[in-house]
Amino acid sequence: MKKHALLIIALFVCLSMFSQKTYRALGWKLSRDIPQNELKLNLGTTIFGSFPEITYERILNSDISVGASLGVALEEDVYVANFLFSPYVRWFFGGNSENLRKYGAGFFIEANGGIFNTYEDELFYDGSSSQWKEESVMGAGLGLAVGWKYISQNNWVGEVYTGLGRDFINDGAYPRLGITIGKRF
Repeated sequence: MKKHALLIIALFVCLSMFSQKTYRALGWKLSRDIPQNELKLNLGTTIFGSFPEITYERILNSDISVGASLGVALEEDVYVANFLFSPYVRWFFGGNSENLRKYGAGFFIEANGGIFNTYEDELFYDGSSSQWKEESVMGAGLGLAVGWKYISQNNWVGEVYTGLGRDFINDGAYPRLGITIGKRF
């Protein structure tokens, strides 16, 4: 009887060691205790362009993440856009020995889309006089960016990225620039 009780207790102890909940995302096994959400603020555009941009990012596996940025201009004629919504997909494929042990960190390439609003100046000439007219213009396009993301031990996130997108509606371009800081939770 004692042997059976000890065997059952030993079995439960061994099974409890492997009871950590895991799940699969796109073929990768991830643990529930790994933070996979990030909330960030773009300090570069906020300070230098009066264009606060808030970003949410979700880590899908060790080298793929998806996210979206939303920015609104606080002052006219300081930043290129008055409003910008930019969903993106990032592929992480490098880093130093410290970052390679962390999910969604290191060097990345980003494919993004952009829906934005700008003001466009046009010059009208009616034969005897000319007049400038300013109008609000919506734009949409696709772009690419490259950057680097660093994750601290306390899950603070810092990243630097740069890129450019093509506006397919107005035959122009939109920038994708950032120095961001945030928290992974």
